[in-house]
Amino acid sequence: MRLPRLLPAAVGAGALSLLGTLLTVPAAQAAETLPAPVSGSWTVEGRGYGHGYGMSQWGAQSRAVAGQDFRRILADYYPGTTVGTRANRDVRVQLSRFAGPEVFLETRTASPLRVGAREVPQGQRLRVTWDAGALRLTAFAEGWREVWTERWTSVPVVTGASGVWVQRVDGSGNRYSGSVSFPLTSTITPVNTLPLEDYLLGVVPRESPGWFAPEALKAQAVAARSYALSTLRPAGSPFDICDTEACQVYLGVQTRTAAGAVTELQPATTTAAVRATAGEIREFQGAPAFTQFSSSNGGWSATGSRPYLRAGEDPWSSPAGKVPQDTVAGWTAQLPVATVARQCPAGGQVRSLSVTRRDGQGPWGGRITELLLRCTSGDRTLSGASVARFSGALRSSLWTFVPGGREQVDARWRGLGGDAGVLGRPTSPVWGLPQVEGSYQLFERGSVYWSPRTGAHPVRGEIRDAWGRLGWESGPLGFPTSAEAPLRGGAGQQFAGGSVLWSPATGAHEVRGAIRDRWSALGAQDGWLGYPVSDEWRLPGGAWEEFRGGAVYWSPATGAHAVRGAIRGEWGRLGWEVGRLGYPVSSEYDVAGTPGAKRTDFQGGSITWTPAGGAVVSFR
Repeated sequence: MRLPRLLPAAVGAGALSLLGTLLTVPAAQAAETLPAPVSGSWTVEGRGYGHGYGMSQWGAQSRAVAGQDFRRILADYYPGTTVGTRANRDVRVQLSRFAGPEVFLETRTASPLRVGAREVPQGQRLRVTWDAGALRLTAFAEGWREVWTERWTSVPVVTGASGVWVQRVDGSGNRYSGSVSFPLTSTITPVNTLPLEDYLLGVVPRESPGWFAPEALKAQAVAARSYALSTLRPAGSPFDICDTEACQVYLGVQTRTAAGAVTELQPATTTAAVRATAGEIREFQGAPAFTQFSSSNGGWSATGSRPYLRAGEDPWSSPAGKVPQDTVAGWTAQLPVATVARQCPAGGQVRSLSVTRRDGQGPWGGRITELLLRCTSGDRTLSGASVARFSGALRSSLWTFVPGGREQVDARWRGLGGDAGVLGRPTSPVWGLPQVEGSYQLFERGSVYWSPRTGAHPVRGEIRDAWGRLGWESGPLGFPTSAEAPLRGGAGQQFAGGSVLWSPATGAHEVRGAIRDRWSALGAQDGWLGYPVSDEWRLPGGAWEEFRGGAVYWSPATGAHAVRGAIRGEWGRLGWEVGRLGYPVSSEYDVAGTPGAKRTDFQGGSITWTPAGGAVVSFR
């Protein structure tokens, strides 16, 4: 059972009483489990964008707009670090976005490219490929006319007075300052060598928008400088740092499309931030700090791999404290079942997805660190990289399921009067149900349940208690299909699998299936059977239910029939349904020709009652 269901329900007379015991919110939400939805996607609510370590770039913008300077911003995001300086130096950046079987280089000014003793003037292209253990460099003129070719068994370094355009065969590419070299590998991957401060001119505008406040851009410049210096590879490596999100995004000076459109990549605002902070870094214990950062932490930073990468609340990056332009502090998205199904063993289909572990930091219990995927082909625990794959699609690992029907539940509650209505104030969020597609919310005096097939309906009082006693929506009654309604002498509510009837004298009990059909045919609560005084009970080979005026018995062979009074008493004396008479095959009926006489037929005979003679058995 889910923890909220163990709380006392509202006390009182179903539809006739508004009094009740307060339904309080449990200390911890039930397991976050949702079955695969019919819609084909789970709706997910999340916070932040990225891993959440260190500085939140949107948080830095919020702080800068509020008047904080860049050193205050950095000190808050990297507590325990101090201001340091480093001299400019060269860095080697792997241009992995151009890795492939061939790379093209050219200049677009009168200054030629130079590689060894060779020149590549404007109008020519230099192609680099792998050739049996060496690099082959070939210069082409217009029309792909070969000008010269050389094999290199050492690392070629290409320079140009105005930088080097690194391109694909279609002419699209980027211009980089400094030089471009090629390690001796079969996959052609250029390496751009340039001064650190020039490298930052290409990094900062890719990591933070150029329209950010100046102090936020300065904080980004110092963080990017510190990060680069803290992650430099050893001298023997072919490069120091990469050009993608795995390190820091770096695109150089300009970019060009295959159609020839050129875009400048280094706006004046970010260049000013780099120049204004030249050489400044954050230090920890005398070394450059590993200043990780992400777009947004969603209001709560994550615990990283260094003492100064601490988890903690960050109101500047939260949905409530963000600047208006921030669209990633809080978000909703769709997680397709088909995407999750790729993780099922042996190509199975998804049954449900559960959040089984979080890091304990932030809303909903923090970032997700483990998921349990239940499939038709078996279960699989997803952690680490698997969770990160979903997080990439969902912006971060700080998310939770949004149960279907949240809007419908809210609308139903408001339609019943909201806080001042029969349910009172909410005492829980809307929770998803772990076994079936549906959701519910607790209120002071009841609940509202929703499923896509039945809609949203309130359940309260003793009717709610009786429904819960039978297994809630997973029991034989299923979801409610109506609100409770007043009846003569009591109240009733319809469910997908039956009804619950309540009266002051009998309490609340279910009626369903063939027994309900027979009871209804005999006038329901207004007939001679009246309100139920028990739930349905199992019998050997059948079932029965007690009502105020008698009982209804059912078996597959006989159907459902009512028995009452002296006839029922005599039948009971003879062993009920397991005696010689067996189950009833008719309800009570009048005996023709004998005024006041009643008879009920059974599998093994009949019982006839007369005012003068009482109940008499006739066996077959």
